[in-house]
Amino acid sequence: MATTAGRTVAVWALAVGLTACAGAPKRAEPGASGDGGWVQVWSDEFNGTEVDASNWRIQTDVHVNNEQQQYTASPDNVSVSGGTLKLTARLRTANGYPFTSGRVESAGKREFTHARVEARIKLPVGVGLWPAFWMLGGDLHTAGWPACGELDIMENVGYGDWVSVALHGPGYSGDTPINGRFHPRTPVSDWHEYRVETSPEAIHWYIDGERVKTATREEVERHGAWAYNKPLFIIFNFAVGGGYPEGVNRTQEPYFGVPQATVDLVRDAPQTMEVDWVRVSEKR
Repeated sequence: MATTAGRTVAVWALAVGLTACAGAPKRAEPGASGDGGWVQVWSDEFNGTEVDASNWRIQTDVHVNNEQQQYTASPDNVSVSGGTLKLTARLRTANGYPFTSGRVESAGKREFTHARVEARIKLPVGVGLWPAFWMLGGDLHTAGWPACGELDIMENVGYGDWVSVALHGPGYSGDTPINGRFHPRTPVSDWHEYRVETSPEAIHWYIDGERVKTATREEVERHGAWAYNKPLFIIFNFAVGGGYPEGVNRTQEPYFGVPQATVDLVRDAPQTMEVDWVRVSEKR
């Protein structure tokens, strides 16, 4: 989710990525210690009836990447019920945008350095829909983007059989060379666990417990500065259209990155990204 505070960034064009299969999703027990010395230090299980304000800010003032949605704080777009966080896209004009949707951030509330960050997520399918699970450096508003560093744990642009991952930083942003495209074993509309593990020297991505990609500090520093040895905050958002979807589907009408079939889909049935839980562990 290449982004910058209040500014549109370059269109993404992911290279044809590496592929990897992942095992069937499993639900972990809340509060359980991880393997390899990882110990859970925080989680949100979304068992309440509203977004926990101690963990999240509902973000409504982000307009980037030529995305076609207005984020709102309405329960029509951001809600918690039945044990999941729900971010819902609707065909509803707001602030000059044809769609409304939801975005939550943990900035200033929950930020983590060198951690295992994972979530169990179920995605909608519709070309041009753009749900994502990602992180930004907590110094976003002082360092700016991309110097703050961006770590994309999972993105999807509406195709049922693949998700992507990426890093964006100084010298490797927008059309970043640090990326990959991966195929879960079952459609993204099923529940899957997406995870990242960060350390001073490498970042590892996992789908359903299977490692699918590693980016080493040495590799990243061939392109620019390593921007991940500092606190990062978590973002869940559900964009509609924009630079990355358009870079893949090459659609500009009726909306940038959104074909008519997806407009009809969202009109007939609002589409929802669901998050069962998010958990963070640290090495002990």
